[in-house]
Amino acid sequence: MTDTNTLDERRKKMIHRLHRLQGQLSALERRIEEGASCEDTVVQARAIEKAIASLIVFVVDGFIEDSREQMLKDPEQTSREIRRLVELIHQ
Repeated sequence: MTDTNTLDERRKKMIHRLHRLQGQLSALERRIEEGASCEDTVVQARAIEKAIASLIVFVVDGFIEDSREQMLKDPEQTSREIRRLVELIHQ
């Protein structure tokens, strides 16, 4: 099982990523308000999209790391959780 320090550190990293995303969203909003070109708007939006995808990978990676011991104890439950997670990612 993952120790509390590792979980706290992971949460801090997720919050940091969310703050960066908020900054990117604010920048995109300003660009649109200022009449930025279509190309500039798309480039900024794609950067946000990539940052969100990176956050999702970070979260899933943490889940897998946390689930190692559980996988050995209850592989069926872990398998169900993984299937559900995969479904969420593909929605």
